[in-house]
Amino acid sequence: MNLFVYGTLRDQEFIQTRLNRTLDDPVEANMPGFTTVMSKSGYPVMVPAANASVEGLVWRGLTAEDFRILDRYEGCDVETPIYQREKRNVMIDGRESEVWSYFGTPAFLAQMRSE
Repeated sequence: MNLFVYGTLRDQEFIQTRLNRTLDDPVEANMPGFTTVMSKSGYPVMVPAANASVEGLVWRGLTAEDFRILDRYEGCDVETPIYQREKRNVMIDGRESEVWSYFGTPAFLAQMRSE
């Protein structure tokens, strides 16, 4: 499975330490139709935005266990999470590729709109 990242998880040493294993080098990609905003805690969160795109990297060959670890790191299992993992398409070398990525939850988006 592949994961598009745009924040802390872009750092190869950081993600490999988190997963306790070596990963192949990532590839550059962009996610059209989204932008990032900063959460109150200072982390980027990807949210929908017309005519925008987010630059990032794609880690390939992740396992279900890797995603379990990363979901916990991203706080997807807390009562009111900021992030949720979803499948979307990114552009890699001019071609679409389906990947997982972490996006702002509906609750985060609603809170952002009310501020």
